[in-house]
Amino acid sequence: MIEGESVQNIKIFKENKPALMLEGGAMRGLFTAGVLDAFMEHKLYFAKTVAISAGTMQGLGYLSRQKGRNYKANVVYSSDRRYMGLEHLICEGSYFNFNFIYGDLTHKLIPYDFDEFNNTDMEMLAVITRCDTGECVYISNLDMDEKKYLNACRASCAMPLFSKAVNVEGIPCVDGGVAMPLAPLPDELPFECIKPVYILTRDIKYRKKEISSLYCSIIKKFYGSEYPKIAEMICSIPEIYNEKVEKLLQLEKEGKAFVIRPEHEVEVSRVERNRTKLKILYKEGYKIGMDRFDEMMRWIREI
Repeated sequence: MIEGESVQNIKIFKENKPALMLEGGAMRGLFTAGVLDAFMEHKLYFAKTVAISAGTMQGLGYLSRQKGRNYKANVVYSSDRRYMGLEHLICEGSYFNFNFIYGDLTHKLIPYDFDEFNNTDMEMLAVITRCDTGECVYISNLDMDEKKYLNACRASCAMPLFSKAVNVEGIPCVDGGVAMPLAPLPDELPFECIKPVYILTRDIKYRKKEISSLYCSIIKKFYGSEYPKIAEMICSIPEIYNEKVEKLLQLEKEGKAFVIRPEHEVEVSRVERNRTKLKILYKEGYKIGMDRFDEMMRWIREI
């Protein structure tokens, strides 16, 4: 809801059960960061947010209400060797150095507001994938302390081949996008949502290409012996992703979902270091978030 709104508007907002869905996309999450900063500019805070993979990293800044933090963390430090690189994949088991991201970056360099995090009534569900069953699991910030929740967010960002599995409550888990490509559609959510708002990190024309047999064989060698279900699911991601894109487009046409996405093809890779490209993507997200804000609020309030 928007802080300072009338009681009547807040009542309508709550009754329409809106929720915010954040797609992943690694460094393409700078688009999401821009949109969320536009929301915070308007003091709009959804009671429920569902975040997948890199969406959790952007969502954390939204939970703590720190406008601009995601921009600083992802743009200023993107070219820092401590942030990401092959050496971290070899030494720590993850291309993105989460020991740095959730360590010095979070506690010293760009301090995270843990007081706000620990006292918020906003809920963010981080989506993770269990390696043993392939099950999609929703982890709430309201159900665990900050250390455990940051670990769950780390698991949600554990991209196939870019990171080893992360133990959550003793269970090995990987990227939430494995079990839940794109983002949850309304009927896939663990709660009722009448007005779902989606922030996607790809343009409307984007579709995933079929995974090559070579890549599938690498995936099966990497995960197959220990987690065969995960290997199978990773190879089927493009098909499921593309089907969900079509379903979401239909929901959007029917007025059953509100989608914010880049207007042009995104030229930022998952491991992008180019600050200029990242800044442009962030600014696009911020502009679209501002430009479509009133339209979105009218849609949410419609009965």
